[in-house]
Amino acid sequence: MKNDSKSISANEINKFVYCPYQWYYERAYGSAHIRELYKERNQRLGLEDVVLSNFRKGQGFHANYESMSATGGFLFKLFKLAAIVLIVIAGIVGGYLFYLHFL
Repeated sequence: MKNDSKSISANEINKFVYCPYQWYYERAYGSAHIRELYKERNQRLGLEDVVLSNFRKGQGFHANYESMSATGGFLFKLFKLAAIVLIVIAGIVGGYLFYLHFL
């Protein structure tokens, strides 16, 4: 057995609840051996490595999200500043018109 530890981690409990077979095979053979089996099967069947391609898609998404978030944050701050400036200008103009009304 690959993992003959007497203790079981919370992550292992989560894996067991999700799929007892996955938990058993990872504990018995180790995740590195299972990844090798996946790799051999994918090469034999001519399949793309889905895990790696999904990982790369996720990296691209998060890189794009980070830049969009930074841009969005800047635009939101700019919008707030413009709104404050417009409120101040409206207050000044309104006060000036109110003052002229009573002259």
